[in-house]
Amino acid sequence: RQKLGIAVAILKDAPNLILDEPTSGLDPKSGQEFLDLIIELRDKGKSIFISSHDIFRAKQIADRVGFMLQGKLVMMKTKKELKGEDLNKLYVDYMQEHSGTE
Repeated sequence: RQKLGIAVAILKDAPNLILDEPTSGLDPKSGQEFLDLIIELRDKGKSIFISSHDIFRAKQIADRVGFMLQGKLVMMKTKKELKGEDLNKLYVDYMQEHSGTE
């Protein structure tokens, strides 16, 4: 259903896309092909907001990556700020440091 919504958004030339776990349920090849499409849309100036647990793919395609805790955005980093960062470690360290503080 979500994939159909994306196809409709592309056909209508929507300026913004909001995607929730867009690669879930896809095999690795299909997931990468889908992300290549997202990158192409991004490079054409589309704004794309993706909610994902796949932090490695997020780093691969995003201009900015944010972390959420209890439904709130608690950290935002740009691609430049993330260069050389281990996103998994950054996430785990942040969550351990802030768990139970809110």
